[in-house]
Amino acid sequence: MDDTTGPRGKGRSACDLCRHRKIKCDRNEPACENCHLAGLPCTFSPPATQLRKSTRQELADTKARVRELEAKLVAFREHTKHSHSGLVPPGRGTSPVPLSPLSQASSYTSSAVTYLPDTRDFDTALAAFQWHVSYCGLGSPLSTQRASFYSLIQQQTGCTFNMDVFAHEVTQSFQSQHLRSSRKSIGLKWPASALVQRCLEYFDRNGLYSIFPIVDVEAMQILLNANTLDQPPSMTRASNRACLAAFAAMITQIHRHENAFAGSDPDAYMQAALTLLPEVMLEPPDLRTLEAVTIMMLYITPLGRPQAGELLLGVAVQLIYNLGANRIQTPHEIHRTDQRSQHLRALFWHCYAIDKEFSIRKSQPPLINDDDCDLDLPTTYAQKTSERHFYMKPLSSKELLFPSDLRFSLLKSKIFRLLYSVHGLALPEARRLQHIRELDQELSDLKQGYPVDCRPDAFATESAPEYLFHDLSIRGVNIHMEYYYCLGKIHGASSSCRIASPQSWSPLPSSAELCFEAARSSLIYIWRVRQFVNHHTFWIHAQFLLAAVFSVFWYLITFPTSATFIRDLKTLEDIAGLFAELNKPNDDGQTFPPFYLARAFIEKLVSLARHSLPKIAGQ
Repeated sequence: MDDTTGPRGKGRSACDLCRHRKIKCDRNEPACENCHLAGLPCTFSPPATQLRKSTRQELADTKARVRELEAKLVAFREHTKHSHSGLVPPGRGTSPVPLSPLSQASSYTSSAVTYLPDTRDFDTALAAFQWHVSYCGLGSPLSTQRASFYSLIQQQTGCTFNMDVFAHEVTQSFQSQHLRSSRKSIGLKWPASALVQRCLEYFDRNGLYSIFPIVDVEAMQILLNANTLDQPPSMTRASNRACLAAFAAMITQIHRHENAFAGSDPDAYMQAALTLLPEVMLEPPDLRTLEAVTIMMLYITPLGRPQAGELLLGVAVQLIYNLGANRIQTPHEIHRTDQRSQHLRALFWHCYAIDKEFSIRKSQPPLINDDDCDLDLPTTYAQKTSERHFYMKPLSSKELLFPSDLRFSLLKSKIFRLLYSVHGLALPEARRLQHIRELDQELSDLKQGYPVDCRPDAFATESAPEYLFHDLSIRGVNIHMEYYYCLGKIHGASSSCRIASPQSWSPLPSSAELCFEAARSSLIYIWRVRQFVNHHTFWIHAQFLLAAVFSVFWYLITFPTSATFIRDLKTLEDIAGLFAELNKPNDDGQTFPPFYLARAFIEKLVSLARHSLPKIAGQ
């Protein structure tokens, strides 16, 4: 075929992508090799002279477009009027007339379904709180674990406790105090291309790929240059549009205080992206598909109701296997570029970390089987740590950090497999104790690799100097809390942690003592970094907080004669006081229900722990 003729573009020897990258184009159909590998549409834009229209033709096209939009607006208003009155004109469906991409980008569309959980509503917050509590020591409803916990409380304190009764009481208390909570009205809005462009430039300029390697910047720029969000949906893949909208949502949410993102509505952008999910799942998968689903998962999971995040994780894992992201590509696989392969692996590690967190949290098998994966950390991953990994320092896209240390994810996988899986639970106690010692040593080695002043035990004390906490990054907080959580999970698997008898303790530090010490340190640490506790971070760290609260409470009622009883009870009271302070209503009289629930729950446990003292004295 002559390069200057034919259906692939008159007078053009390269497609838009190859021309932009200044590389050779093989002009294959339906897509050249470079576009195929990048997961982008292969387009040949006509020369500028072919795009010019006469002024009369442009005016006619504009008038026709205005008439089309006016007709749709009249139809939509008429439908809404009849829908609100309960009357639908004969011959019309019950769905509103869909808005064009132009209308979607510039205005809100009413949404009958809210896809995002909003724990600013009390009932939603209570359901989320009960879900988290189930996996932090209480056990699921009707489980033997929950029944045993209730029995232990009755035996050690002489009091009864029931989570359902607590939920009823705390609801009545919230209402009787005339506290207010409200569910945010989340619309559906497509971000303007200019906003997505600002997000992409901010992401690239500040090296945010280091923490969240979620998109290929160059590929995203090509989509923006092609006006993907402004084209009719039939002209582009749903995954391309979903990826752009989800990316804008995540960046404007995380960096909402930046002036460049003033007036943005990340929840509305994510709502828009989620409406495309059915189409995204039915399209042939490509890299943009995995990016879009991964961003959705990372956005939704920390909102307090992780069930939706788990479902999206399942989709992402299937995409990982389909795209080969679970394996490191070998040199002979010439159909994959190095950049694409590295980006795929970065997305794999995002999903791997979330999968292992869900697995160890719920003591359920992970979705990703380690035997099916190459688990070599990325070549650009910073395994040798320094202070810049714990404090707010400039980032570089050439160095991957992720939100926390990936080595904790690898360790969590081992903890579940060796101690909490069906196979691990069936092992002889001697073998389990061996695994506990080995895992404890591996965790200790990981900690020893951190700078001395950045190790978690330097922070988790009442006497730690204040300057240590200045400029501490949220990633540094995550690493410290991950350490204590893993320490508790390792030693919490010991049989000594399930024996309610002080006589079972040995003179040497036991797993039960170490498990409790990890929980105590977690609570002290949370108190010291209380400036990080807010509406946006509560559910991210709720697992660490509630698991530690349960562990300290268990210790208090089991060993009420311990020399540390008063100090440990004070630690719980301090955490309850923290949430009492955070729960103060704002100027509109609104309160954040999760803070109220956390305070009420911890105060209830403190009250029960106090009852264990006279009972033991009477015995």
